[in-house]
Amino acid sequence: MQPMVRILLFLVLSVVFLGQEAPAPHSNLAIVAAGIEPSEDAPFVPADYVFLPGDYLYFTFQVAGFTIQSFNRDEVQKISLTYQVTPEDSKGIPLTEPVSGNIQAELSSEDKNWTPKRRASFLLPSYIAAGDFHVHVAVKDLFGKTECTKDFAFHIGGVHIDPADSVNVQHFAFLRRESDREPLEIPAYSPGDTVLARFDIAGFRLGPANAYHLEYGLSVIQPSGKLFLDAPRAAELKSSSFYPAQFLPGTIRINTPPDSAKGEYILTLVVRDLIANTQYQTKKSFSIE
Repeated sequence: MQPMVRILLFLVLSVVFLGQEAPAPHSNLAIVAAGIEPSEDAPFVPADYVFLPGDYLYFTFQVAGFTIQSFNRDEVQKISLTYQVTPEDSKGIPLTEPVSGNIQAELSSEDKNWTPKRRASFLLPSYIAAGDFHVHVAVKDLFGKTECTKDFAFHIGGVHIDPADSVNVQHFAFLRRESDREPLEIPAYSPGDTVLARFDIAGFRLGPANAYHLEYGLSVIQPSGKLFLDAPRAAELKSSSFYPAQFLPGTIRINTPPDSAKGEYILTLVVRDLIANTQYQTKKSFSIE
């Protein structure tokens, strides 16, 4: 090969190699011995375990495969890691503020198999619908300039909410007692009883900082067609939360006098979304026998 050809070939190969990115360093960094717990230092929950809104969730993990920095043979060895643990929904939206921290330690020769262990706990949101979620863990090795992530699935039970574009009422149920879990199949009461009902409000609009502002009122028509009760502003719901509330519970309590007329009563419930300036109305019936 002629000298000039060799020079040109060398220049071409040099340009090709310089244009390629250097391969990322191989990393053994790993999240190990990790899992979700129902209480601190309890066994890891099984796959079918169900948390409820407002429960505490505990998480434990260890880190292995990190870089140990040492300048001299007899110098104390050091590690430097950062981590962040976040419970998230299926879209990656955090349920709570993440827990983060640093792991910096000095190791001796006896610590060659040591792995740092960390714990985190989270209070799950109160107004979150049932579904599948996960704990997202991210660890960075500052000396090794590597990082790793891992997700750990968990399930939240409780209320199942149907998606909606505007405010609505779901799971309306008449009850005999406030502690009842199952609704009355036939909402029939006696004169002097307290008519109880429970429902969930969903589909409302959120403002800045996940703020919500709703109110609901009700009216009741007695069998004669006359007005029995009129409470246009029975309750107001106004607050904000870190995670966007997916539903809000509502309750109705109507005290009937002992001389209440017997027959069918029509209850009209009106829910107003004061942020979206929309409202939803539903009618339900009960009887006094």
